Amino acid sequence: MKYTWNYCGSNNRSIFEQIRHNRNITDSFIYTSLADIPDVSLMKDLDKASNRIIDAIHKKEKIIIYGHDDIDGITSTYILFDFLEKMGSQNHYYYIPNRMIESHGIHKKFIEKAKCEKYDLLITVDGGISSYKAVADIQKSGCDVIITDHHLIQEETIPDAYAVINPKQKDCNYPFDMLAGVGITYFLICKLAEKLNSKLNRDYLFWVAVGTIADKVPLNGVNRVLVKEVLDNWFTFNDKNLEKLKPYLWPALSHYNRMGSLKYIIKLLSSGRQSDGKNLTMKFLLTRENEKELIIQKLIARQKEQEVKLKELHKHLKKIMPEKVENCFIYYDFGNDISFDFLGYCAAQVTKVHKIPAVFLKDKKGIVIGEARCAEGSNLVDAFAFCKEHLIQFGGHAQAAGFTAKKDDIHGFEQKFEEYIEQNKDTINDNRKINIDAVFTIDEFDKFDEYLQLDYHALQPFGKGNPNPHFLLKNYLPERDSQRIRVKSSEYYLEPDEYYHLVFKLKGTSFKLVDHRKANYLL
Repeated sequence: MKYTWNYCGSNNRSIFEQIRHNRNITDSFIYTSLADIPDVSLMKDLDKASNRIIDAIHKKEKIIIYGHDDIDGITSTYILFDFLEKMGSQNHYYYIPNRMIESHGIHKKFIEKAKCEKYDLLITVDGGISSYKAVADIQKSGCDVIITDHHLIQEETIPDAYAVINPKQKDCNYPFDMLAGVGITYFLICKLAEKLNSKLNRDYLFWVAVGTIADKVPLNGVNRVLVKEVLDNWFTFNDKNLEKLKPYLWPALSHYNRMGSLKYIIKLLSSGRQSDGKNLTMKFLLTRENEKELIIQKLIARQKEQEVKLKELHKHLKKIMPEKVENCFIYYDFGNDISFDFLGYCAAQVTKVHKIPAVFLKDKKGIVIGEARCAEGSNLVDAFAFCKEHLIQFGGHAQAAGFTAKKDDIHGFEQKFEEYIEQNKDTINDNRKINIDAVFTIDEFDKFDEYLQLDYHALQPFGKGNPNPHFLLKNYLPERDSQRIRVKSSEYYLEPDEYYHLVFKLKGTSFKLVDHRKANYLL
């Protein structure tokens, strides 16, 4: 597809100065540290929740942690479970639902389990904010519920729990509301450690970084501080699970390699789904030293199976995807070609290519499951709220959300969703722009060398909210300049004797071509 280039001239600035100017980057962004994290006591209900948990530990009450089966939820469950154990709790458990076989949110089977097994305290991590009825039902049985969550909130249906920790609440004074679920769980543990006068295990930060990157929250503000701390101080972490994983990771010589290792850990540990609340990844994280290697091999085998499925999935996506899509793409998997755990992935691939909202639908025992993705600027939760008369339940993030609906309501949902998209199509067009962070000509290539040597690491980690910079290189002649800057691309062909303007970004040590125009193109 054709992009619009959005950029300013260089005005003789260095590459680093251009990036800072175009992104309004301050010194506080570059030189941030753990000391700059706002006081966690500002987070609503954090004190109340921590007091209740301490009381439960002292009274040896029966505690269960209800997680989410993505990596954000699993890392949240792990660090809280491990902390409770270190604080002397001997009566705490976890439950990780399997989204492949269990319904979204706190489902009926778990509610019955909580009642039957007579838990005194339920703590949700990375979820629970949309489970209004389930929380009410569980609390009627005498089990207090503490919710820790980071998903978008529908104010009218916030559960009436013992405590609700979610910085997106209107009456929460914490100044940063884009934390991952694991970040909120970590701050709860920080408050518990403070109240118990206990030293906090620094290795939890490593798993906070894993969960934060996995959930694709913006890597700025507090999230940037937490992830940057791990990347900058990689060799200071002595976590026993990381030591077991190290033989399978890249040599940690650079921030790029370290980020690659974190992403591999995310991919590997995403394959742990089991039934009845169990999870193979949780078993790896919690089990004894001599059993860990066997579990790693099982996870590797599962991951290889997933890779095979992904290859087949990409073939299927090519078949179903039209060459040109206007405002949105809605696909109902009538042929049962896509498994439930890949619905969101498929939607993300469509959004990545066409920069439009994409919704993938699939029937599950008479109820339709929907997973949707969209680009920056759009808001799927707002879109689903516009369509709520046709939905049973919905929730998630602005750019990644899901819902359930009755079969008979899907046609109505599609019409309403397309109506919402039509009303907001200007946002979609904005997403079809490439924001260029720095401009230089081939004659000014020494500027780029200087950036790589002096400033490249200052802006990392790159991710959502702090994307890998786009560079515009002017007057590139392939037959003359290809030895100096080798551009790899299977999608674009460059005539050797034509001058081009190239938009590219760095991927490790190679240049990835994003878009190009012939040099006579009117910029």
